[in-house]
Amino acid sequence: MKRVVFLITALSALIGGMIWLRMGFELSLMSPGNPKDQVYRSSQSFMPWFGCGIACIGIGLAGLYVSAKDAGRFARWALIVTLLGCFIYLYGTISRISMNLSIQYEVVQPIGFLITIAGLLFFSVSMLRAQLLPLWTRVLLLLSSVSLFIFNDQFITAWSSVPFGISWMGLSVYLFWRFAQARTPSSQR
Repeated sequence: MKRVVFLITALSALIGGMIWLRMGFELSLMSPGNPKDQVYRSSQSFMPWFGCGIACIGIGLAGLYVSAKDAGRFARWALIVTLLGCFIYLYGTISRISMNLSIQYEVVQPIGFLITIAGLLFFSVSMLRAQLLPLWTRVLLLLSSVSLFIFNDQFITAWSSVPFGISWMGLSVYLFWRFAQARTPSSQR
């Protein structure tokens, strides 16, 4: 059973990281005021992709939790908060799409984003303290939390989506390694 969990969560984290990396590059390379008659760049077409990416990363985070045995209550609650934030963010993205990407302000998406950031930061801190994952995975988790915290689609901080995506692609390598480790007969004693 754990093999399947590691495979699904590794693929999900990899896909989520690749989405954030690609969309982050495209968004960051747009000039401010695109289209030219506006002050801010139009990032509405990127939001559905970021929503799908954050949902995939939430699934990948669940795999990291499963791989860290005895993570503790704080890590479990941080995981729940992060997954709740991912769900709210995805719901806000879907509701924004259902409004035909209207210019009306939709409050659910930013609230979900902030909850996701808080949960991911708390999960990173709990994994740093527990020392249940390898050091490089804990560093990547912290890097992803900080880069998501400073992300803004309108300014130069849009580039912070690139290290966020790369971090989750790196974390997927750890989950793939756990999948391969679970497949070997010597590990099933």
